[in-house]
Amino acid sequence: MIAVQGPEARDKVWRAVPGSEAATKDLAPFNAASAATSNGELFIARTGYTGEDGFEIVVPAADAPALWQALRDAGVTPCGLGARDTLRLEAGMNLYGQDMDESVSPLESGLGWTVDMKGDRDFVGRAALLVKPLSRRLAGLVLQDAGGVLRAQQCVHTEHGDGEITSGTFSPTMKKSIALARLPAAVADGDTVRVDVRGRLLGARVVKPPFVRQGRVLVA
Repeated sequence: MIAVQGPEARDKVWRAVPGSEAATKDLAPFNAASAATSNGELFIARTGYTGEDGFEIVVPAADAPALWQALRDAGVTPCGLGARDTLRLEAGMNLYGQDMDESVSPLESGLGWTVDMKGDRDFVGRAALLVKPLSRRLAGLVLQDAGGVLRAQQCVHTEHGDGEITSGTFSPTMKKSIALARLPAAVADGDTVRVDVRGRLLGARVVKPPFVRQGRVLVA
């Protein structure tokens, strides 16, 4: 699977893969289609883990080098998992095993929008969510002080108790260090907290993700 992401992703895929435009031009986000192309039969999904628009293309392994070269010739720049991680964090997307797992609920992971707690419809897990009061929530952090980079497992000191960073990095778009952190529920957006970065307490501001959307910075 080769993911092509960014504001020009679809146009460049259409240029690189003759026949793909007809099959995917009207494809809605989070949908997929099969396309008969000069590169063979491709499965193309309008999905991705970067917060940007684009395609994920599934192709037989033997055909992958030719597709890769065609994308390169169309002006697509190769990148690896490090770039994907900064993009998904700028977009405020959870990473399973870090920001969420079986030990935390959707409400504690910034995923309350995925469960309908206001309606009457029952679903698996609703009862467990109703009986467990929300004591923690996932929030964004923007480092305010110089001298470090926010990283996973760093302790966050707040007026309402301690929390922990689940994912952190340096944002290439914002030119600042950002993070997702699980904090006491009473901590509000706009609050200032202190993060233990290698023994130094550095100030960070609590914000609501996403940090960046479609290349535009949403938080200061």
